[in-house]
Amino acid sequence: MADKQWFTGTYRRNLVDMHIEDWNPEFLSRFDPKEYVANLKKAHIQAPMLYLQSHVGHCYWPTKTGHMHAALNGREDLMRQLVDLCHAEGMYVVGYYSLIYNTVEEDRHPEWRIYDNDGLSSHQRGGRYGMCCPNNPGYVSFVKAQIAEMAEYFTVDGMFYDMTFWPGICQCEHCRARYLRETGRSELPDGHLPSLNWTDPLWLEFQKLREQWMGDFARLVTEETKRLIPGVTVEHNYANAVASGDSLCCSTELVNDQCDYTGGDLYGDLYNHSFTAKYYYGVTKNPPFEYMTCRCDRSLSVHTISKSEEHLAVEVLLTAAHHGASFIIDAIDPAGTLDSRVYDRVGKVFERQIPYEPYFRGDMVQEAGVYYSTSGRFNSRWLPFNNKTCSIALTRTLIEENIPVGIVANPLTGDMGRYKMVFAPQIAGISGKNRADLADYVKNGGVLYLSGAEDPVLLKMLFGAEFRGYTEESAVYLAPTPEGQPYFGEFDPSYPFPSELSLPILDVKDVTVLATMTLPYTKPTERRFASIHSNPPGNPTDIPALIVKNIGRGTVIWSAAPIENDSRRSHKKLILSLLNTYVDRAALTVRSDAPRQVELVTFRDGDTTLISAVDLLCTDELLTVNPFAVEIRCNEPSRVTRLGGRDRENTDISFRYEDGYVKFTVSDLVMFEMYEIR
Repeated sequence: MADKQWFTGTYRRNLVDMHIEDWNPEFLSRFDPKEYVANLKKAHIQAPMLYLQSHVGHCYWPTKTGHMHAALNGREDLMRQLVDLCHAEGMYVVGYYSLIYNTVEEDRHPEWRIYDNDGLSSHQRGGRYGMCCPNNPGYVSFVKAQIAEMAEYFTVDGMFYDMTFWPGICQCEHCRARYLRETGRSELPDGHLPSLNWTDPLWLEFQKLREQWMGDFARLVTEETKRLIPGVTVEHNYANAVASGDSLCCSTELVNDQCDYTGGDLYGDLYNHSFTAKYYYGVTKNPPFEYMTCRCDRSLSVHTISKSEEHLAVEVLLTAAHHGASFIIDAIDPAGTLDSRVYDRVGKVFERQIPYEPYFRGDMVQEAGVYYSTSGRFNSRWLPFNNKTCSIALTRTLIEENIPVGIVANPLTGDMGRYKMVFAPQIAGISGKNRADLADYVKNGGVLYLSGAEDPVLLKMLFGAEFRGYTEESAVYLAPTPEGQPYFGEFDPSYPFPSELSLPILDVKDVTVLATMTLPYTKPTERRFASIHSNPPGNPTDIPALIVKNIGRGTVIWSAAPIENDSRRSHKKLILSLLNTYVDRAALTVRSDAPRQVELVTFRDGDTTLISAVDLLCTDELLTVNPFAVEIRCNEPSRVTRLGGRDRENTDISFRYEDGYVKFTVSDLVMFEMYEIR
């Protein structure tokens, strides 16, 4: 029986992509399980994920239901040898299986394919990936049979299922039949992207069904796996909960509910990485969450180019700062060989992390919350911003200001009392319970910031507001009122704050208006203009652009413009001026004058505090960050220790204790440091 808690304390994980075809006899001909394990040992891997099958659809066992990769002919137990060798070396083994993406089976069973309105699948149009519909009973039966075969043939500690999301808006007969059963309507809503309408109730209903269907498929796979492999852990790739630019993939918490722990492969910069780590930390059922990063520079599309040791190390150590497990993805050569130099490098990277692993404990300090809705990654006007982009931008701003920030997910809105302020930018796709939780948070003394009008129901609930549409003008300015002037700094009614967007219009009463809209001299439909390069402000109005209202013991703020999505300093300063009005920065648990490029991540474990400092602009050229002060509210400590990394011992450092805060200086930060306060 598999170890139910194998993942606890297992922070070094690995996968070698094996999406290899078999039309050439050279492919995987040189695959050597002993060489594979030798490389894993060099890299200090505790838990390798091993391919039992791939997107191509080839199985790496003697399957009766699918197609075995031709390289295994005559050596059918090659992958089982690898599993057994890993176990013999004390490693935990997770099996990899690709759901939905299966080129061999789409080719063999065209009736299983996912296709859209024109009746063609992506593969038929020339794409490399075949895709099978999880609503197709034939495909579902096939998946169950494959799980049964793997359960009988392999001994694994966990199973990982990739691609548990909708790669397209399927129009197959089985999706239509299920839609008919569940709604009584026979015709699916229009799923063509140019005409897709995020304000159409029928489309929104269908989207919720698609989310539920994917959650149901994940549950079926998880339950079948656990039935056949008692004690095994199950993880579905949850990367698209963040990586996908829109909600159409339906990678929501309904999929994550079927995971024993949360993880996924991401490819953004360190600020995106930090956002994802916080989100995964919040939604994982069991710690540690798993952050997968590629050892190839940029992506796996070119697997002969590797990140430098320093590049890979800062990614691993940023995950370590959040007490997560780092998972490094490699790709096998078509012949079945591995570049041993990669594993030398990965080993050196993990040697930096190993000394810190005993300190991965406690609860993360979070004092501002950013509400990210996996169901709300859309803009009903198809503009290039939504709840996701705004949430990531806001998180970066709060990191830059050394404000401990956490991510609020749809299942977590009932637990927002910990936050001094919650930001719900361009919020969309939330439930009635989520709305009620937001209202209760405010009534009980919370401060809530909203922007945009993607959820008119919430705006009516909180403000009694009626949504009237959007301005015709595509460049609208925010002109501060006397009450709002302190927030806007150098901007005033004569020189108002620019949004460069058309903005939502609300009818609202009994609120304090902090800014109104000033429109440009002309509309986009007019050929005339005031200034050839710009649309300067010319027509003041009384339309509210920024408002605030007290509800119960709390406060709710609404901005018509997504000011949080703009990286210009003037926009960040406006957001921070609102925060500073309602959050006493001097009373935060963590205070620091660290430069904007440094993120501080703090955990509490009883009377012990652990704080990590990460340079989020660290590059291959390692530069020292100027010294900065850190102050943490806690009981009077007996010592503050700079924890040793790969090349040094733990060192006690000098500190002061004043007014309930321990105060010390971080000197000579290069990439990463962790401190323990006892």
